[in-house]
Amino acid sequence: MFMMGRGFEQTTVAQQTHGFMTSCAKSMALCAESAVQANMVKVFSAQVKKNKTPNKVKDFKPNPLPCLGNLKLVKDMKLAKDFQQFAHYLPWGFSPRTLDQGKHVAIMDFRKMFEMGKVTAGLMYVDVYSAYPEHNHPPDEIYFLISGTAKWRWGGHRHFRSITAGNLIYNYPYNWHGVKAGPTPVLALYLQARR
Repeated sequence: MFMMGRGFEQTTVAQQTHGFMTSCAKSMALCAESAVQANMVKVFSAQVKKNKTPNKVKDFKPNPLPCLGNLKLVKDMKLAKDFQQFAHYLPWGFSPRTLDQGKHVAIMDFRKMFEMGKVTAGLMYVDVYSAYPEHNHPPDEIYFLISGTAKWRWGGHRHFRSITAGNLIYNYPYNWHGVKAGPTPVLALYLQARR
């Protein structure tokens, strides 16, 4: 397991995270296939821009979880490689949909670090050969796959299908969705944006 070094600087990690969010928003805008998706990304991007000033950062503590031991395998895109630089310093948490206490799945909600307004967004990390359980909910949601080839159920499909890094997937309200990682971990940005 990763041990916290003496080099943690909250401001630096917040700046790295903000830059990462900005890059993700730009990539997601290029992948959006509908007006709904484009609008959700636009709302996210606008909120990220509002958080550029240092006084918008909340006080947070690093919480590296056991599943992040395979972080070196997160490397499909430049975004994923950049993410490795600061990932262990983020305020990771357990998913309310799993009982594994961070052994296989971790969630990082950007609201722990920044004011996000009407946006619910963060990162989902699913370790190798692990799964994030199928679920549904009222808000529509986008996942932007940053690293990992995995089996996803999404968008009203009944079966899991293979999706690679760099893809954007969209779930209408109440669509069942979930993911099963293969030999590489899954890193995805999730986004729910009220318009």
